Amino acid sequence: MSKKIKDNIFVYGLILMILAVGIAIGTYAYYQTTINGTASGTVLAWNCDLGSSGVQKNTFANMYPGVSGEITFNVTSSITADYTITISNYKYMNTGTRAALKLYTDSAHSTVIGSGDSVTGEVATNGGTGTTTIYYYWPYGTAEEYISSKPSFDWQITCTQK
Repeated sequence: MSKKIKDNIFVYGLILMILAVGIAIGTYAYYQTTINGTASGTVLAWNCDLGSSGVQKNTFANMYPGVSGEITFNVTSSITADYTITISNYKYMNTGTRAALKLYTDSAHSTVIGSGDSVTGEVATNGGTGTTTIYYYWPYGTAEEYISSKPSFDWQITCTQK
């Protein structure tokens, strides 16, 4: 075969190969589908606080041995939540064997709440209220040295989404 015929065969072969690749790519692209979309959402803003009937500040008035009472925390939340009330910074309370005013988790005054202890509660429904009561009692025959003092404590509420 002459060189010219060989060159023509080579060129025609190359053209056929390019056409075959083009047809194969075009066929593949013909069966390929691309779908685009956008997803978006809104993050729920939630709150957890003391409702209008909740305790913001409590002052112990007319304190004397034998006095008792309760402090009720009404915690509201826009979603279901667990909450923890942590008690700290006792002043003239729950200290030593001659403690003055003491805090309790129950009305029978059997479980003392110490400084740094926590009481837990729950807001069981969206937009609901959880109620936790802390009881106080100043036992008779204790802490005469505290009579002119002003008992107090700090509290902090931490809410956790369920």
